[in-house]
Amino acid sequence: MTNIKTHFLWLFFMAHGLFAQSESNYPELSGSGSCIEELIPLGWQILSQAEGDLNGDGLADLVFAIQSPLQETIEYSDGYESDTLHINPRVLGIYFGERKGKFKKVFQSNTFIINRGSPTMDEPFKELGILPSGELQINFYIWQCRECTSWSTHKYQFKYQSSEFELVRYEESITQRISGDETTYQVDFQKGIVTILTTESEEENNEPITDGQIKRFELQQLQSIKSLGEPFKWLFQNLHI
Repeated sequence: MTNIKTHFLWLFFMAHGLFAQSESNYPELSGSGSCIEELIPLGWQILSQAEGDLNGDGLADLVFAIQSPLQETIEYSDGYESDTLHINPRVLGIYFGERKGKFKKVFQSNTFIINRGSPTMDEPFKELGILPSGELQINFYIWQCRECTSWSTHKYQFKYQSSEFELVRYEESITQRISGDETTYQVDFQKGIVTILTTESEEENNEPITDGQIKRFELQQLQSIKSLGEPFKWLFQNLHI
C-alpha cells in the first residue's frame, strides 16, 4: 500500500522548496488584442493555450501559459547538495472574448505556472485546457528525481463565478514506481466530498484490486487561482493543493 504519511511529508518539503526562486521583472500582459500574438511579449514561448467559453456568454475565451526567452540562474541547495538551476519565468494569462473579435484581459498570474524546483526534477507543468463545461483545467506532473520511488499527477479545475476563477475540483494521483500501486484523491469543493481510490496489484494473479472511501467536509469559502497564488501551498484534508 502507498505510504501516505511519507508521501505527504515529501510533498510538504518539496512544495516549500519548489518556489524558492529569485524575483524577476515579469511583464504586464496586453490589456486587449485580436490574437495571442498581440497579447504576449515579443519572444516569449507558448507552453500551452486553449479556447472555450469560460464565462457562459457564448463567445470564445482564451487562456495561455507562456515562458520567457531569458533564463534565470538560481543557486539551488536542499541542505545536502548544491547545484545551479536554470529556469525561465512563466506567466498565466486569461482573456474573455468580445463581440468585435477581440480578447480582453481578466487575469494574469506570474506564480501559478510553476517551473522545476531542483536540477533533478522533471518538468512539472503539463498543459491547460477549457472543458466543455466551461471550467479551466490546469495539469501538473511531479517527479522529483529519476531515482524517486513515486510520482504524482495533479488536476486543478477552476470555474468562473463571483468574479473569480474558483477552485471547484482537484484530483491527485500517486503512483508507486515498483509495485504500480496507485492512490487517487478526488476533491469536489462544491459538494464537500473527498473520494479516495486505492488500487493495488494482487500478488497471486497480478490483478488490480480497487478500494474506495468517501469523506465529507465543510468549506466556508472556495479558493481561487488568485487566493491560492501557487500550487501545492494550501494544506487541505492532508493534501497540499
